[in-house]
Amino acid sequence: MASPMSLAGKRIVVTGASSGIGRATVVLCANLGARMVLIGRDNERLQNIIAGLSGEGHISLFQDFSQEKDYGDLFDQMLVNGEKLDGMVHCAGIPYIMPLKSLTRERLHSIMNVNFYSFVELSRQFTKRKYSNDCASIVGISAALVNHPRAYELGYIASKAAIEAATKVIALECGSRGIRANSVSPGSVKTEMIERVIKEQHNEAQMQVAVDRAIFGWLQPEEIAKVCAFLLSNDSSAITAKVIEVDGGYI
Repeated sequence: MASPMSLAGKRIVVTGASSGIGRATVVLCANLGARMVLIGRDNERLQNIIAGLSGEGHISLFQDFSQEKDYGDLFDQMLVNGEKLDGMVHCAGIPYIMPLKSLTRERLHSIMNVNFYSFVELSRQFTKRKYSNDCASIVGISAALVNHPRAYELGYIASKAAIEAATKVIALECGSRGIRANSVSPGSVKTEMIERVIKEQHNEAQMQVAVDRAIFGWLQPEEIAKVCAFLLSNDSSAITAKVIEVDGGYI
């Protein structure tokens, strides 16, 4: 009988760890035995999450991904007792709803900076030998909107499509070390961020139309976290350079 999935002995970093898919991923990975590095912009929320996690050795770090910088110092702080990283999930991201006629280069840059450029820089640092072990795993969070687009979300969708392309190149470049890179493409997930966007944009009816395109409708963050944990585990050792669709059955 196959053993249950385990992350015991692994150190995993998750960005956007204070809410939504990021928080759910942190909780699940800790339950599976990993020592977690939580990255986000709300230190109080991060500390509250750590207080409730299974296991020991978890840490949290502050990082605002809208700021352009080299993340070498950030990764130096992750090496607790010299212990290298075994996995990274980039959940940090912001939505962006704006018509094409208003999407200036500056505005497009602002969303790409948070959603995509930060992922590339994080991956650049993560794949350095001094920060990660061989056979580590990188997971980027994309979106089903890449294949099922909506109007007025060009910037957001483009940033997620870029993540899908980037993970495939990272997988090619880092395969010699056994490092895997994949992206997870969620459908409509009930997160605080989505609920806030619906309220601010007054677009509940439009959002429901998109949700109704999926057989299972709304998804929960924990459902996405399970796939992320699988991709971080040794059970997915043969999976790399792939986009895993977790969209509830978009049709």
